[in-house]
Order: sequence, then C-alpha cells, then structure tokens
Amino acid sequence: MCGFVGFSDAGAGREDTGATAEHMLAAVAHRGPDGSHRLHHRGVTLAHCALTFTDPDHGTQPFVSASGATALVFNGEIYNHAELRAELRAAGVALRTGSDTEVLVELYELCGTRMLDRLRGMFAFALHDARTGTTVLARDPMGKKPLYYTRVPDGIAFASELTALLRHPAVARDPDLGALADYLVFQAFCAPASAVRGVLKVRPGSCVTHERGQVRETEFWRPRLTGGTEGRRGPGPREAERRFEELFRAAVARRVTSTDRRLGVLLSGGLDSSAVAAVAQQLQPGRPVPTFSAGFVDPDFDESGHALAVARHLGTEHHVVRIGGPDLAGVVESELAHADEPLADPSLLPMRLVCRAARTQVRGALTGDGADELLLGYRYFQAERAIELALRVLPAPRLETLVRQLARTLPARSGNLPAAAALGLLAKGLRAAPEHRFYLSTAPFAPGELPRLLTPEAGAELAGHDPFTEVARLLRDQPGLSQVQLSQLAVTAHFLRDVILTKTDRGGMRSALELRSPFLDLDLVEYVNSLPTELKLRRFTGKFLLRRVAADWLPPAVVRRTKLGFRAPMAALLRGELRPLLLDTLSTAALRRGGLFDAGAVRLLVDDHLGGRRDTSRKLWALLVYQLWAENLTARPRSSESPAYPALS
Repeated sequence: MCGFVGFSDAGAGREDTGATAEHMLAAVAHRGPDGSHRLHHRGVTLAHCALTFTDPDHGTQPFVSASGATALVFNGEIYNHAELRAELRAAGVALRTGSDTEVLVELYELCGTRMLDRLRGMFAFALHDARTGTTVLARDPMGKKPLYYTRVPDGIAFASELTALLRHPAVARDPDLGALADYLVFQAFCAPASAVRGVLKVRPGSCVTHERGQVRETEFWRPRLTGGTEGRRGPGPREAERRFEELFRAAVARRVTSTDRRLGVLLSGGLDSSAVAAVAQQLQPGRPVPTFSAGFVDPDFDESGHALAVARHLGTEHHVVRIGGPDLAGVVESELAHADEPLADPSLLPMRLVCRAARTQVRGALTGDGADELLLGYRYFQAERAIELALRVLPAPRLETLVRQLARTLPARSGNLPAAAALGLLAKGLRAAPEHRFYLSTAPFAPGELPRLLTPEAGAELAGHDPFTEVARLLRDQPGLSQVQLSQLAVTAHFLRDVILTKTDRGGMRSALELRSPFLDLDLVEYVNSLPTELKLRRFTGKFLLRRVAADWLPPAVVRRTKLGFRAPMAALLRGELRPLLLDTLSTAALRRGGLFDAGAVRLLVDDHLGGRRDTSRKLWALLVYQLWAENLTARPRSSESPAYPALS
C-alpha cells in the first residue's frame, strides 16, 4: 500500500497524482498479485495491491466506509474480525461485506483510534477521515507489518516499503548517518529511523496522525514485564501451563481458521516451529498441513533431518528446499541491491529461498518466530542468568576472565553459535549494562569501532550519537526489573522487531507469501510477560512452559533438543561464491564514490578474512549489504519514469 496527502484535485494535478500513485504502487506490486486499485479521497490519494485472505470478492481496497467519510488501505489481517463484526452489528452498523477491511474502517468511525486496543492481528494501515481532515497511520503492537512515512511540501507520503516512498517526487535520497551507525550495531535500520534522512517508520504499537499540517505520534502499546520481577508470586506451574496452552492453541487457531485459504508451516525441526505445526495439524485432522524446511549442503547448518522426523511424527505434507552456496549467492546478486532497506541478518537468504518454494504451494504460512524472545529460549539468556548469579559474588573483571577461559575449554564449531561462541561473545559486553550486552556481544561493529570505520566527514556527524536511545525509551517507567528481564525487553526492542520481523516480512512478501506468527499473538504475549522469569527460564532451561506443553505433542528428542538457529554459512560464502562481488563492491574506488566508509579500514577487514587470519564475516556482510543498496539508491526510478511491475518470484 502507499499514498500521500496533497496535489491538486483537478486538471493536470489529478493526472500527476495518478501517475505518482501508480509508480509508487509498482514498487510494492510483489506484495499483492491479486489486483491493484487507487482512490483519490478528498485531497488524499490511496493505493493498494491485494493479497486476499477474507472475502476477496468484496473487500477491494482502497475501501470506503458506508458514510463515505473514511477511506482505508491496510496490509495484514485482523484475526478477531468475526467478534468485532458481531459487536458492530449489535451497535446498529449495517455491514456490506465479510471482509476484515470493512470491520476496520467501520470500527474506526464508531470508536476512532481507541479501536486500536481492540484489534488482534498483524497490520499496518493508513486511513483518511474526511470529517476532520485527519490521516492516520498505524502499526500493530509487535511490528509485523512495515509502514514508512515522510513529510512532503503538501503534507505527508507513506508506503509499505521504502522503495515505494522513494518514487514520490518530493522525497530526498540522502543517507541517514545516525541510522547507519545504528545499523552497524543492530544489523537493521531501527524504528523510528530509516536508511534515508527524513523518512521515518511508524513504531510498533503506535499511530501517527497528520492533521492541519501537524504530525503527532501516539503509542498505544508497548511490552511490559508487569509481573515478572524476581521474588513476586505468580501462578503455579500447572496453572500457568494450562493457561499458556489455552492461549497458544487459540493463537494458532486464529491464524488458521480466520481464512479459507490453505496455510503451511515453515518447519525448522526445532521446538518452536514444531509446536506450531503440531497444533496446526490437530486443527485439520485428516488433511496434511504443508510444511517446508531448508536443507543446507553444509552439515553444520542443516536441520532438515530433524524437520523431516517431526513431519513424519505429525503426518504433515513435507517439502525440503535444498540450499547450497550458489543458491544463497544467487539471492544476493538478484535481490539485495534492490531491497527495501539493508538488513544484515544472513538468514534472510535461506528464508527467501524457502518462502519462494512455499509460495508455489500456499499463499500463507505459520512460523515459530517470537518464542525465543517471549520464553527466554536463546543461549544468551542462559548466559545472562549465569552472569546475574555470578556477579553477586565476583567483580566484573574477574568474571570476564573466567568466562573467556571457559569459552576456550569448550568445543568449537562453525555453525549456529554454540555455547563456546556464545560465552566468548558475551564476554565482550560483560561490563556493560544488561540491556546493552546482547547487542554489544553480537554486533557487527561495536559503537567504539565506528570512528575508525567511517570517513572523518561521516564520523563528525555522529558526535554524541547514542544507539541505545530506543532501548532506553522502552525501559522507561519499568523499575525493579532483573538483569534477565532488562535483557529480554532490550532484545524485543530491536532484534525481534527490527531484525527478525523485518526478515520475516521481507522474506515472505517478496514472493507474496504472508507469514503468521502465533507466538506473537497479543493475548499470549501479555500473559507470558506477566509471568515470573522462573516459568520461562527454569534454572538454565529456556522455554520451560512450552517444553511442558509440547511434551504431549512431539517426540521427547524434539522437546529436549538444544536450539541451533536458522543461519547461513556466511564466512565460507564470502570466501567462495561471493568473493568477486565482495571485492568489487568494497573496492577502494567504490567506497570513495560512496564517501561514507574509510577504504583502508575496510580493506584490512577484507584481507584478514580472505587471508584466513580472522573471521570478519559479520562485519563484511553488514558492509556488503549496505553498499549494494547504497550504490543502487540513486539509480532507483522516480515517479516521472515508468518502470514495469516486477514479476512474481
């Protein structure tokens, strides 16, 4: 979806408006192959390309309310639209369709933005209320769907992807250096900033209103650990287990039964996606659920055997996507230069390949995203718990030495962050605040490295820049949290919202595959956030409640198995299939054209990695992804050009 406030209502202005809308919409055509439409609604232009799941014959967007006063475009789905529809009818609203789109627009006319508290689903929407001249942009609490906006001379412009917004003739294309600095630490351009100066993202759980030339942001939801502080009493394990299972089953059911479309599951073979697949299959007995997994040629990264065992146990219709180095390199060369925004998570590459294959069978799939953040499943949280206990008896410098010594004694391997690597990385940030440690231990570049990496001119703009501003905002007014809880909220702030969910949306929607995440159902999130830490991380075992519940659905080996993670063999890929692209994109001449990175500093990283002296693949990958995108930035078509709609992957 996309749109803007402004342009004349008549004559040549209307033609200019239509051309701009069409060219913006062309940039996001891959998100919706079921048809596209646009509407000029009393000074506001709205455009939408559809991927339909509910009432495809009557829910065409842009959608106008029965009164004609409100027009709306939105991405995603409102899973509780049936309940909301019943409430609207009880209030005397005569509904004309069975679509969740109509429910959304009529509920707004009845309740205004207060309706945001009632919605359960994933969404980003833009609506225009002609009664007040207000344009409203809103994004779901977890940030599953993206939404960008910027000020333009006549008002604001907005779009689901930055690529579409850049086709508006009034939007500049200057890199945002503060956001770039954050990207080099967090691997993503973190809301509310974007890669382009002056372009913002609507924060998750927030709405932005434009009225009479003024823009105002309001947050309607944020994650809070209200009942989880150490020592506070909560429900017993059995009660928590019962309620967790009830909410989890309801979350899966909402996503499966809210549409007649056939849905699949992205199945890694780990506990999270296996639990989702188990409940999804229970909801459809006698009809095998399609499941999809990645089969890596590199055995250190391959979990396809585990996924196949789960699929056989559950009786799903299983598909394995075989992935080697040339396949991953092909995604880099065909897509990353034209990507919406740089994202330095290498697992985007296999995600794209699995989603591309899944789209040939289904148009939507469930994922296990969110379980590790919600239920403290990462190895990092186990290490954080150990540090929290150890710091009670040891000073930080002594503990740091012990952690490094322990990391050297554990077996090492190249794939999926084993315990030795986790401890080694964590030691880097041991003296930092708990809410900073995860990022400082895993960042491609530590904040202190940026002055040497950037040119003096670029570095001068970052004086006083704090990459943890958004983390601090999220933790504000939440006193008394333990170190593990501080870490959990910090990981939610950027890694879940800006990395994982960006990867999920981009990986799927590039092939018009909608991905749904039951663990991020708002009712489930709020309940688990209210529980004591011990019901999530029992001693040093994460996802305690999920393991208890899933024991009745899955083989014991799956329930007990240590998480590996979904990653790509980036170190080998940069030395092999991507070596020519790396040398060309990060050459001295290319870097000098960009004017942002110090060519000598980058050359040292390249030489060390290719020469085998040290693994700098995380740093090089972040730089390569950004440079590919930045070199293509000025070449992207503006609204005066006429690009063809991209073909469906």
